[in-house]
Amino acid sequence: MARDFPTSKQEIRDRIFKAGVVGAGGAGFPTHIKAAAAADTVIANACECEPLLGTDRHVLTSRLDEMIDGLLIMMLATGAGRGYVALREGQADVLGRVGDGVKGARGVEVVTVADMYPAGDEHILVYEATERVIPGGGIPPDVGVVVSNANTLVNVKRAVDGEPVTDRVISICGDVIHPCVVEVPVGTTVGEALDLTGNRSGLDDKGMLLSGIMMGQYCEDLTTPIDKRVGSIAVLPRDSEIMVRKSLPVDVMVRRAASVCCQCTQCTELCPRHLMGHDISPHKIMRAISWGREYVPDLAGALFCSGCGLCGVYVCPMLLSPDRISFMVRAQMGERGVRQEGEPAGDVLPVRAGRLVPHARIVERTGLRPHEHDLEFAGRVEPRQVRIPLTQHVGVPATPVVKEGNIVRRGQVVGEMDREAVGARVHASIDGMVVELDNVVVVEKQ
Repeated sequence: MARDFPTSKQEIRDRIFKAGVVGAGGAGFPTHIKAAAAADTVIANACECEPLLGTDRHVLTSRLDEMIDGLLIMMLATGAGRGYVALREGQADVLGRVGDGVKGARGVEVVTVADMYPAGDEHILVYEATERVIPGGGIPPDVGVVVSNANTLVNVKRAVDGEPVTDRVISICGDVIHPCVVEVPVGTTVGEALDLTGNRSGLDDKGMLLSGIMMGQYCEDLTTPIDKRVGSIAVLPRDSEIMVRKSLPVDVMVRRAASVCCQCTQCTELCPRHLMGHDISPHKIMRAISWGREYVPDLAGALFCSGCGLCGVYVCPMLLSPDRISFMVRAQMGERGVRQEGEPAGDVLPVRAGRLVPHARIVERTGLRPHEHDLEFAGRVEPRQVRIPLTQHVGVPATPVVKEGNIVRRGQVVGEMDREAVGARVHASIDGMVVELDNVVVVEKQ
């Protein structure tokens, strides 16, 4: 297949920067910075290991050519000679389609990884696909690999074509009337996304998680905007075990840890990063924080937590959340200036293979099986107003370049970013007037 891409690495990076592309898998790392890395391998992460979601599947079935083009573009930018489209073994229904899609794409092949959670974690994925171990505190380029989410790569392709990031594909799943995949303008509120897809009824007895069930964040505010990082809205009964775990304040979790954590060590024994040989032992973090200690080596392991949620949603028999407490510790360390320090790559524990948790087991144990559906694409929703955050990426907020009363067009820059800073540009996602400007740019159709 003939593909016409820029040959200049700098031009590719510039176009990605201008389009405001960030990691769509949840982290939101600016993609133009990732494209500046030197690597021999680029992996398209299409594993979608979170239960119930169908966002990546939609890309694989409807936007595959664009994703492969985005992968080839990232290979050009990083100098990589090899590209993988990574799928879970549980995605057999799309394997043939993707295999046909990569034919003729030089240096690209499909690789399947074990159908275990969290298959999409960068450290796990790199090891499963290449057998390379990223050091604790390290990143994929440390071992010559760049990993990009499937949706991100679609945006890379469009960026090279001159199209900024203005839309987001999300899954609406769980205890809803019409589970579906839908495209929304960036800044569409959670409430409007549910309303426009016919899924807003009965929310008084339900709660919402954004960007996954395992790693997702609890959301109560229906005016919360969907930004470039949000890949799903999961709705579950408020009294479900998952929602109870996710909704309890962290300070309550700390008090519970002090009173009921039995130090069974199961959170450590099944921790995916611990099994990779990283210096993290969640049970020690729980012990140290419950004793009210300041920064000590046991707490330092929190810096290596990926936040996969396995310990807090699936493992802990006492209904505690070591993952949420670890992230609290990480934030406190960041405030004190404590940063991750790279460690030598550890040895993958020999017991790892026997302790991996299958995706299907998580679905069964968490009671999600009744909510498993093949999510159909329901098209694009058209809200009358969007609330576009100036911070929807890792790094510093974008600087607004519009004022209240300005008329903007879809794709117009509304938040600018210094090229040398860590961050991303922000663009209007609909035509309309700027009616409010604070930490968000509120645009309303006229």
